[in-house]
Amino acid sequence: MKTKLFSLLVALCAASNLFAYDFQYGDLCYNITSSSDKIVEVTYESHTSNPTNYMGLTSATIPATVTYNGTTYSVTNIGNSAFEGCTGLISITIPNSVTTIGQVAFLKCTGLTSITIPNSVTSIGGGAFGVCTGLTSITIPNSVTSIGKETFFGCTSLTSVTIGNSVTSIGGGAFNGCTSLTSITISNSVTGIGQDAFYGCTGLTSITIPNSVTTIGEYAFYGCTGLTSVTIGNSVTTIGEKAFFSCTGLTSIVVESGNTTYDSRDNCNALIETATNTVIQGCNTTIIPNSITTIGENAFYGCTGLTSVTIGNSVTTIGQDAFCGCTGLKKSNCTSSTMPIH
Repeated sequence: MKTKLFSLLVALCAASNLFAYDFQYGDLCYNITSSSDKIVEVTYESHTSNPTNYMGLTSATIPATVTYNGTTYSVTNIGNSAFEGCTGLISITIPNSVTTIGQVAFLKCTGLTSITIPNSVTSIGGGAFGVCTGLTSITIPNSVTSIGKETFFGCTSLTSVTIGNSVTSIGGGAFNGCTSLTSITISNSVTGIGQDAFYGCTGLTSITIPNSVTTIGEYAFYGCTGLTSVTIGNSVTTIGEKAFFSCTGLTSIVVESGNTTYDSRDNCNALIETATNTVIQGCNTTIIPNSITTIGENAFYGCTGLTSVTIGNSVTTIGQDAFCGCTGLKKSNCTSSTMPIH
């Protein structure tokens, strides 16, 4: 995993202040965010780098309203870092009054095994559930429109995710390092999958990119070694560098018909850039079509199950490291009359 993914979390932690809350109600502390609208947010008990934050709290129920100095306030937000580092927290109930879960709100809540996000929530901040290693499943409700950067980063026990039909973007590194994730359904509302979004999700076996998606970021599925099949929708126009790099188990790559930027012509089990006739991602069962002129850099990198390859007579260029790490390759046949070059 790349250390740059910690940059957001470090910056947010450094911004916290000691005992920065307006009042306490029950077990939790609150900040008044608007006196005129009478709304508050849940905040932390002490500085987030202090391990005594909500010490001993194993369960919490956030009320929809709280009263302070004779005034009743609505609880609409769970603030940045509110429960960060609460390793003993096992369960929490969030009311329907909450619309926002702040950045790193539950970061490193390693004891949290499940959480229900109510349909009132529209925004989940970056790193909100990062390194919640006890979480096993999560449902993003239909009210949420975006999943922030690194939201579930390092949730190593997370096995399944359901994304609601209002989410339009999956942020960079959103599920980075979720090594137990075996199932995810990307809804037809999603238009963009961010950089590193599923980086290192080694448990994923198949992925379908719906027709709504136009962009897949760099390294989006990098190192998903358990991934065997990928289906790419017909609206994808941009696939970032090494989006499927080191997906060593791939045996099926299909681009839906109607895509004008990419294709998988002749049932070749490869991702081809249509305009340049370039294979940009191959797999263990790829048959290179005769119409291909270029095999791109790293196209078959790490395809350890590839045992033979035939390079057609139209190929003029083979990119750097195109077949690097293909340890099972026993037979190659090049019929090109022009020597391929790097």
